[in-house]
Amino acid sequence: MTETLARGFKERGHEVTVFCYPGGMLEERIRDVVAVEPIIKGMDLNPAAMMRASAALRKHRTDVVLAMMKKDVRLTTPVAKTLGIPSIVRHANDRALRGGLYDRIFFGVIPVHHVVNSLATRATLLASAPWIDSTKVTVVYNGIDPAPFETAKPAVLELPPNAFVFGFVGRLEVRKGLIDLANAWRAVSSELTDAWLVIAGKGADEAQARATLGDTPRVKWLGYRSDIPGVLASLDVLVVPSHWEGFGLVAAEGLAAGVPVIAARASSLPEIITDGVDGWLVPPKNPQALASALIHASRHPEQAAAMSVTGQAKIRGMFSLERMIEKYEEVLATAVAKG
Repeated sequence: MTETLARGFKERGHEVTVFCYPGGMLEERIRDVVAVEPIIKGMDLNPAAMMRASAALRKHRTDVVLAMMKKDVRLTTPVAKTLGIPSIVRHANDRALRGGLYDRIFFGVIPVHHVVNSLATRATLLASAPWIDSTKVTVVYNGIDPAPFETAKPAVLELPPNAFVFGFVGRLEVRKGLIDLANAWRAVSSELTDAWLVIAGKGADEAQARATLGDTPRVKWLGYRSDIPGVLASLDVLVVPSHWEGFGLVAAEGLAAGVPVIAARASSLPEIITDGVDGWLVPPKNPQALASALIHASRHPEQAAAMSVTGQAKIRGMFSLERMIEKYEEVLATAVAKG
């Protein structure tokens, strides 16, 4: 997201400097696009890092700071505060603040505004930190470029030609609902003999998922994949059974690829998926309901076909990259104007 915003701001004529960890992937990807300061490292309030941040902020004549990660909040924004530079904090996950003195300073006193990526994230933030002024919290949905997903050729998965393909794409973690899906698949695989489950990604809970599935048939593990548009294009239905999300980007990418989505009614996912319109919503942590939804989807291909058209239109409207960057521009410009 840092790279996406930096490129977008630069294309719109803004001067952009990215503070990042030295030698990291972000530095490698962005250093030929915008100015880069590889200085963010060390413990919270690290004096050396804060001195480097102070020098860099003055060097680049910074007007406003957008803190994308917690390390930015704990190193760069305190320095910006002392220099009279307004800071905005982005909250990427639907997770509560702890609410202690530490949070009150870093998230209450220092920032002039907050950006969240969903209504769900906003509600969680304000519930955990009632001392944050609700008028200073703006929802800006993550945006994506739909073109790579709309035009992608299906990845070659080496499945039978008549297979109905359900897919899971993401980190292989319990909180992503992977174990719920594994339990659901045991019922689905016996009911739908031409259905396959494709799992793309890696993560700490892969062994648990494999053990849960056991010898359940028609499961294909793809491992980590960099060709996500192609993988999504090869699916009949994408399954996103997360217990909680930040934004749930893969659900939006599925819609962009013209793939109906079965998602948990959790966090931001109901803001992306409209039940019965561009996908189906099920209660989180409920393998039985999830299995029923998978079986229903496979038996109603005409409904799925209509959903694919609706979903792509939604992405081009509500979740476009241009819309997201324009919203960020508005928030940043307001912060600068107010000083």
